[in-house]
Amino acid sequence: TKVEVRSENLTAILGMKLGADKNFQIYGGPVAQRVKSDVKLRGLAYGPATGYTAHISPDQDYGWLAGVSYSKPEIALKAALTYRSEIDHKMKIAETYPVAEALGINPVQVNEMELTTPKSVNFDFQTGINPTTLATAKMRWVPWSDFAITPPLYNEVSKGSYGPNGLDLVEYADDQWQVEVGLAKRIAPALAVSGTVGWDSGAGDPTTSLGPIDGYYSVGLGAKYNVTPEWAVSAGGKYLWFGDAKGQLPTQKLVGDFQDNDGYILGMKLSYQGK
Repeated sequence: TKVEVRSENLTAILGMKLGADKNFQIYGGPVAQRVKSDVKLRGLAYGPATGYTAHISPDQDYGWLAGVSYSKPEIALKAALTYRSEIDHKMKIAETYPVAEALGINPVQVNEMELTTPKSVNFDFQTGINPTTLATAKMRWVPWSDFAITPPLYNEVSKGSYGPNGLDLVEYADDQWQVEVGLAKRIAPALAVSGTVGWDSGAGDPTTSLGPIDGYYSVGLGAKYNVTPEWAVSAGGKYLWFGDAKGQLPTQKLVGDFQDNDGYILGMKLSYQGK
């Protein structure tokens, strides 16, 4: 069994400062999102669904982002609340489902599928503790309980055994919450280091067998070096302890018990900020 999902996002943001001291800012802009995916279900655990294959062709659609922020530069305080909209996709999906032929259904089909990626709300906060130390906090909410992937052929075949609505290939029981707190320390005029700890609630347990984790705990380290007053290079890494989870098929049958898993993230950024 193999599942690969790729998403690419591009956001353009325009803001306006308000107030006598320009402490408040409103901002917003368009979001472009491109998504594609491949799914292969294999093995006895999937029962009659074994051998199912789907290729979702790349699709690009658009949403928007808007938010409000407050800053107080004399104590390095910044707070921002950002809303990002849902994005509706209409995607070409090529499906192969061998068992469909026994039911009198064409086992190889190309259809159009609708998919809505979820909205999100983000809160970002930072404040200075002393002239060289910064405290940070982030919170994020994503309503994954509203999300589902429903391939047409997969859904049609399932209606014979599971009622007129059939089955979704992927769905989640709960919304997701993420919290991260950190400290950043300037150790030289051009160099700062940072550390974070985080928690992710996950989107329910049991969860889909195609993404069998129930949230995570994380620790991260990073550094930022100002090459010039305007240009900076940042690098960092994060280690994640995934929450144990039961893997569940769309039929509600438990087929896996996933424990003691982990992951890591590495990143680099080149940034420019005009004075």
